[in-house]
Amino acid sequence: MNHPRRARRLSVRARAGAPAAAAPRGAGFGGTTDVMAEAARRFEASSYLDRSFAPQGIGGWRALYLKFVAELRPESLLEVGAGTPDFLERAGVERRVAVDVGERFAADFRARGIEFVVRDLDREGLEGVAPVDVAVCSDVFEHLLDPAGALDALAGVLRPGGILFSHVPNEFRLGHLARVMLGRREAVAFHPGSREWDDPHLRRFTDRGFRAFLSRRFEHNLKLTDLGYGGSARRLQRLGAPVPFCLEGGPTYASTRDPETFGRLSALKEKLARER
Repeated sequence: MNHPRRARRLSVRARAGAPAAAAPRGAGFGGTTDVMAEAARRFEASSYLDRSFAPQGIGGWRALYLKFVAELRPESLLEVGAGTPDFLERAGVERRVAVDVGERFAADFRARGIEFVVRDLDREGLEGVAPVDVAVCSDVFEHLLDPAGALDALAGVLRPGGILFSHVPNEFRLGHLARVMLGRREAVAFHPGSREWDDPHLRRFTDRGFRAFLSRRFEHNLKLTDLGYGGSARRLQRLGAPVPFCLEGGPTYASTRDPETFGRLSALKEKLARER
């Protein structure tokens, strides 16, 4: 389940020089608010979506989320950084909401009966979006200037007992790091058309750091990364040995503030693990 080699943008990440419609929220920037706000004014996220996003289906992690959704049977589902309708169209949920930074695929969502909302999460929250049972934020946080503000917005739109499924890429894989340290490649891991000075990934998360990040707003965080283990990681898992982060896929979690919901998620994970 590899991170798709494309940009999923809900952030300020286009080339410098395009005018911005509004200044970003200051939340999460600490003492660097003015500097980051000035940086944000130099970019326009929606043009990045139009220029760089290449549809590639739902991917492995979204396929996993669909299995959880089928068992949980929520009445409402929100996907942030939705890209195309593939995932929400297959979800089989009564109310489906897509949020993205531009209008490129808006007509495709609406033609399928999916609500579509344009938001740049570095500048705006999710105000006006009715509460949902489940939210998905996959391959988005690494693109944001203010991921903490986006997490706050997602936590705020969930109903009591709601669930956030989230994923960020692992940019510390052993083979990649070895080539970087040996001077054989630049540090850009997932966007080969980019260079280090214009890499769309503004943040890099470890499993430890991503779990701490999620814990800011969610008391219960269930690791799902191991459901996608393959190769060396899966062999170590079968031997009962610890799997180092450099052999794992990107950190993937199901998060909730409700202990009963966490128990249900844990049981579902065990069921899916047995079915692998």
